[in-house]
Amino acid sequence: MLNGWNKFAGTVTAVALLCGIAGTASADSELRRALSKVPARMAIDRSGIAASFVGLSQLRALYADDLVSMGLRVSLAGNDTMKAFFSSPGTGWEDDTGLKRDEIASFTDYGTPPRAVVLWRFAGPGVVDPFVKGLGKRGFSQANGLWRNGEPMKIDFTRRNPNNPFLGPLGRASMIVPFQDGMAQSPDPQAAAEAGAVTVQTSLAALPPVEAALDGIEAIAAKGTIVQAMVLTPAMWLQGADVGELLTVPPTIDMKALADKMVEQAKKPGTPNPIGAVIADVETKEPAGSGVVIALPYGDCGTAEMGARIFADKWKSAAGRDGQTGAQRTGMEPAVTIHQGRENCVALMSLMGASDAKRGNPALRYIIGAIWQRDFKALQGG
Repeated sequence: MLNGWNKFAGTVTAVALLCGIAGTASADSELRRALSKVPARMAIDRSGIAASFVGLSQLRALYADDLVSMGLRVSLAGNDTMKAFFSSPGTGWEDDTGLKRDEIASFTDYGTPPRAVVLWRFAGPGVVDPFVKGLGKRGFSQANGLWRNGEPMKIDFTRRNPNNPFLGPLGRASMIVPFQDGMAQSPDPQAAAEAGAVTVQTSLAALPPVEAALDGIEAIAAKGTIVQAMVLTPAMWLQGADVGELLTVPPTIDMKALADKMVEQAKKPGTPNPIGAVIADVETKEPAGSGVVIALPYGDCGTAEMGARIFADKWKSAAGRDGQTGAQRTGMEPAVTIHQGRENCVALMSLMGASDAKRGNPALRYIIGAIWQRDFKALQGG
């Protein structure tokens, strides 16, 4: 096992970045626009998952509004809102929400239940006002900019409805905060209010490592589309004590002293870990194909090149719990490029193959499944 300080040097960098976010991320993709409403603090979330994104507009374009085919492509439909979107029969969704399915551009979720947040981004600027006006008819009341359809955090099985995203399988009420082009939904009023107040400058998308990762992914997907994505934090590949020591540090303390110590400790031998990761399901047009782009941000390009070599080697040689390597499971070899960002350098691994409408994206399913089990060897340093 690597030296503890060496292992999470990237984590301190991520924490330190929260103290002074500079610049404004561009809005080149629905993924970036969605992450521009996720709080920057999620970059150090101890669960290892900063946010998960599903682009519904992109799915509709690919599958001509075929809800069944759209659902088969999605590998990140873990929250109750997303499940209701795909399971609600007939006009049930529109009756319960006041929204047509094609009025929703994307869902992005972050945080840990029951205080998790789902961000709804709408497909057009004229959707918010009619939606808000209809909330009263659907059992919501409003106070201080927040709409609620019951008592916060309370479970009420007499109201349960898995097909209604505002109640779900536990009958738990939703707290809703509308914003310019969407809304934040959570059982927790504080979490919903925080999401509603996030600006581009204070968002996950504006953090330099995430911004650089998005730049690289968008460049690869320039002639295609980003269908879904997951943003990981350094906690995904750290061990228990390492996570506890750094990820619980509030970003208001003197981070410079800690960062200076990390610079000194990082000189010791060891395999570098990235400052988080963005894993994207990408559909390309020229050449036609689908696959996964994995963006791993590092502090400099020399380290990014080393990280890319480690990933490519482990993809081909490190077997998971099923005894197979990533290359054996998918039949794909990573194409590696290095992208220089504003403050960080990103190793980009593209795993692309022919599109298969019936199978969706099997490479993404394999990678996401291995991540949930903490068994994705290619992302583990050392």
